[in-house]
Amino acid sequence: QAVQEERRGRGLEVEWPGRIHDWELPIYTILVPVYDEVEVVQKVIANLDRLDYPKSKLDVMILLEESDHRTIEAAKAMDPPEYVRIVLVPAGQPQTKPRACNYGLEFARGRYVVIFDAEDRPKPDQLRKAIEAFETNRVMRELVDPSTPRLVCVQASLMYFNADYNLLTRMFAIEYAHWFDAMLPGMDGSGLPLPLGGTSNHFETATLRELGAWDPYNVTEDADLGLRITNKGYAVGTIESATGEEACSQTGAWIKQRTRWIKGYMITGAVNTRHPVAWMRGSGWGGFMTVAGLILGTPLAFMAYPFALLFT
Repeated sequence: QAVQEERRGRGLEVEWPGRIHDWELPIYTILVPVYDEVEVVQKVIANLDRLDYPKSKLDVMILLEESDHRTIEAAKAMDPPEYVRIVLVPAGQPQTKPRACNYGLEFARGRYVVIFDAEDRPKPDQLRKAIEAFETNRVMRELVDPSTPRLVCVQASLMYFNADYNLLTRMFAIEYAHWFDAMLPGMDGSGLPLPLGGTSNHFETATLRELGAWDPYNVTEDADLGLRITNKGYAVGTIESATGEEACSQTGAWIKQRTRWIKGYMITGAVNTRHPVAWMRGSGWGGFMTVAGLILGTPLAFMAYPFALLFT
């Protein structure tokens, strides 16, 4: 609306375009890191085939560890279509998801790149919604307000398709609804740095490479990257499109996952604030609020849980 009003003020009756034509769409790279998931890897093609995007413009890479022979064989047995590549990540340390994504990024052909987990079920419109957000930001910067920060990443919301399985998955669903439908959009509207989720985050490929991509030693590499993007003067936003994930339904798996998240948040807070003055200069008070209240505050909140339980 702001763009239209500005152009009308210059005597130009130009309306914002609707659906982007297929021939105008850029090549889009999709990274799918998979490790020891023989059953899940066979569903990747079916899930991504639902995307409303021309297959000739898709560049899908299934990233498999060189030593994961069973999953490699299962992936090859799928007889993937020509827009899907099976990429073997050489053995090395640390053997982590961000390291695999960094390796795949070297071979990305798309102008934009997104990460999906093997079991993810993205909404068909998600890639188009991401491009619309990037294009809207570009037009705003060029025609309305040149001081608008450049948008280099957008986060889609995550939801669970097995929310009704048991009490634990229902609690997961409540948590994700709060985080992706309230917290992140609210932080986005307030101009605060956004700690990204582990999947469905869309990037400008060239800028992602410029920023050094993901930290392979950080187990919450997504949250770390979101903060680094803002610290460099770029913007992270959200889009109204969702991706279905599978929630942990077993207590043991949940504890391991949550322990990993807490560890990653502690690493993210320590690494990004190791030079506090430089961090404040780049991120301002908004960055300080995110790191202190959210990144470092989350482990403290878990430590306080036993006490909170006593008062419940």
